[in-house]
Amino acid sequence: MKIGFDLMGSDNAPNSEFSALELLKDEGIRDLVVCGLGDHEHDVTDLGFEFQLADEVIGMHEIPSVAIRQKKSSSLGVLVHLLKEKHLDAVVSAGNTGAIMGFSMILLGKIEGLSRPGLAITLPTEEGYSVILDVGANISPKAIDYYNYGLMGSVLAEIISDKKTPRVAILNIGTENVKGDDTRQKAYTILQESSLNFIGNIEGNNIMKGFADVIITDGFTGNVVLKLTEGMIDTLWHMLTEEVDAVVRRRFGKYLVKPAVQGLRAKFNYEEHGGGILLGVEGVVIVCHGHSSPLALKNAVRLAKACVEFDILTAIKKKIKS
Repeated sequence: MKIGFDLMGSDNAPNSEFSALELLKDEGIRDLVVCGLGDHEHDVTDLGFEFQLADEVIGMHEIPSVAIRQKKSSSLGVLVHLLKEKHLDAVVSAGNTGAIMGFSMILLGKIEGLSRPGLAITLPTEEGYSVILDVGANISPKAIDYYNYGLMGSVLAEIISDKKTPRVAILNIGTENVKGDDTRQKAYTILQESSLNFIGNIEGNNIMKGFADVIITDGFTGNVVLKLTEGMIDTLWHMLTEEVDAVVRRRFGKYLVKPAVQGLRAKFNYEEHGGGILLGVEGVVIVCHGHSSPLALKNAVRLAKACVEFDILTAIKKKIKS
C-alpha cells in the first residue's frame, strides 16, 4: 500500500506535515510517498519516507479552476496524477479544497453510476459518530444525488462505526415527508423505496443525538453545519474550561471534574478522524482542514489506510449495482 502525502498543503506547511511524519514514523507507518518542493527532499528521506518532487504549490486563496489549469506540477496535481496511474492507493492533503476536488474530478473521474461526488465527514454524537455528507462538494444536488450520498455514506459508516445496516436520514426542516423543497421531497421517495435503511427526515437539533448514522444534505447546508459545529465546540470548550478552573480551585474539584471534561473534549476533537473523504471519485482522497494539527494529519493517513484496506471503492460499486 502506498499513501500519497501532501507536504505543502496546510496553513502551516510544511511544519505541521513534518511533525505528522514524525508521529507516523514513531507508529511504524512508512508506506508514504511524500510530495513537496525540492528543498525538503533530504529532510523527508532522512525520516525514512519516499520523496516525490513537485515544482509548485497551490495556495489556499488561489482560484481552483485557474490553479488546476496552470499548476499541474504542484504537489496536489502530482499526487492525484500518481493516484490516477495506480502508483498510489490514496492521497491525503490539507491543501486548497476546491483544487483537491477539481483535480480529483478531472484526473480520476466519477465512479460509474454516480452523478456527483460528495465530501463526507464524521460528527460526534451521543451514540458515537455519524457520517454527514455533502459538506462542500455540491451545493445543488439532485434527488438522485441524495440517494447516492446515502449509499456512499452507508459504506463509510461501516468503516467508521462498524455498522452493518446504518440508519440513513435527510437533514430537513421537519420530520414529515412533505417538508423541505421539491428536491428533498423527491429524494425522500427515492430513499424510502430503496434497499437502504432509510429512517426519514432529521432536524438540525437532532443531528448530534445519534438518531441517524448517515445524514445527507446539500453541500451548502452541510458546510454551514460543519463550521457551526466546529465553532460551537470551541466556544463550549472555552466556557467549560473557565467553569472547571473555578471548581479546581476548590478541594478535590480537579479529581472529580477534570477527567470528565477532558474525556468530553477528546470525543469532540476534530483530530480524531483527521479529515473528510471525497466519495464518488475513482480513488481514495482524504481532504483535511487547512489548519490541521500534526495529530489530525496523522489520523487522516490512518483513515486513508482504513479506506484502502476496506476497499471502499469496490464496496460502493457493489452497492450501486445491487
